Amino acid sequence: MTGRTRDREVEIPRLEDYGISRTTGFLPSGAEGPPLQRLPGAYFEAWEALLDSLQGQLLAGQLRRRVRQLPELAASEATLGSGARTWQRAYLVLSFLAQAYVWGKNEAPCEVLPRAVAVPLVAVCRRLRLPPIVSYAAVELYNYRALDTAPLTLANLSVMHTFSGGMDEAWFFIVSVAIEARGAAALVAVVDALAAVRDDSHAALEDALASLQASVAALTALLVRMYDKNDPYVFFNRVRPYMNGWQHAEDLPNGVLFEGVLADAGANTNIPNGRVTPEGTYGKYAGASAGQSALIHVLDVALGIVHLPTANQPTSPSSASTPSKPVNFILEMRNYMPGQHSDFIDAVANSYSIRDYIESLPPNKPSSIKATTFFNNCVQEMKKFRSEHIKMVSVYIVSQANKRKDVGNAGVSAEVQSERLQNGLLARGTGGTNLIPFLKQARNETGDATISTTTTTTSANKTVTNRTNSSSSSSSTDV
Repeated sequence: MTGRTRDREVEIPRLEDYGISRTTGFLPSGAEGPPLQRLPGAYFEAWEALLDSLQGQLLAGQLRRRVRQLPELAASEATLGSGARTWQRAYLVLSFLAQAYVWGKNEAPCEVLPRAVAVPLVAVCRRLRLPPIVSYAAVELYNYRALDTAPLTLANLSVMHTFSGGMDEAWFFIVSVAIEARGAAALVAVVDALAAVRDDSHAALEDALASLQASVAALTALLVRMYDKNDPYVFFNRVRPYMNGWQHAEDLPNGVLFEGVLADAGANTNIPNGRVTPEGTYGKYAGASAGQSALIHVLDVALGIVHLPTANQPTSPSSASTPSKPVNFILEMRNYMPGQHSDFIDAVANSYSIRDYIESLPPNKPSSIKATTFFNNCVQEMKKFRSEHIKMVSVYIVSQANKRKDVGNAGVSAEVQSERLQNGLLARGTGGTNLIPFLKQARNETGDATISTTTTTTSANKTVTNRTNSSSSSSSTDV
């Protein structure tokens, strides 16, 4: 990235230019309204009807048969129109059906996704700049609904769809939605802080950083509410399996075949991204993860928190002892965000650097020390957030995985052992990461962003454009 000094004009991104609301953040709202609860008209009723009965079909072992019977419907402007909400709804419906089809219910995973879902899913994902698999956007951003007209809080949120049909899964999604809504104030604070750097306004910068600190603290308070209504056993055994992807799936070594999707159908879009066959094209993608939330990425970039590649990550459960090429999983997750959201992260990364500005202030002056303290308070709140997340992962995944090891799999044949169980036994993330080492590295890197009050330096030409990770610097390797 080319550095620019503060006396040169640098663009400060506007939230509305990226489909971001000042009150709901990355959650859809505004002129087009909240997420659609159903695709309009009768054309897509077959999709919607099958999603309506998803849990019953899975439980009866009929979901795959019903998907194979779906009519082949076109996903285009002629059928979906040009509004964002119809395309987002189509993505939710199709990605839920695809995920349920691939993983089933206590069944071996299915490698071939039928064309009736595969072809329109790829078309919709090309439009939204998303990979053709369920993601955080599907289960969180496009899946919420308000219970009434009050602000979006835990007391006024519900979700439209779950895989299990249970309240624990619904709560798992709702807490993240509430975090997104509360995070809107943090996004406003980031933009205000960038403007304060541009204007060389210490008072405005302190106000923005104080707001940012309070917002991140509020996110942590919401995060720990997960324990209230989401049982760890239920989450690990009944919810998390449907969040898994097929990037490192031992039972799906080639990924999933998108039937009817030709090799050139994903030209210039990386959709799909695998081996080509006469029947279609394979794709290998990570599963849904909170790491795909653009909110935390924006905060990292704004605070100059740099995440490095994670070394020694296994490529599959059977190769856990074999070191692989280091991959920057945090940056890779930006490939799983709606295009506008990853664009906003890049825009913040290419704007002014709050950190560099503070480091350029005259050393030991009270105003410099004050600004540094405000900044460090924000960094420490981010570190606290990540520490709480590590505790939560230990409870919901690591502890449950260890219980699985103790119990074993008596009476279950190896042929029907699903990949989701294998991932659980290794306490790995849905994207293939070894969870605790990965999360601890991210937390430690967060703490490293703290500025010493004795290291601020005077420099008239100090570069203050952002030097943090941007998605443009990440590789195209999927996790």
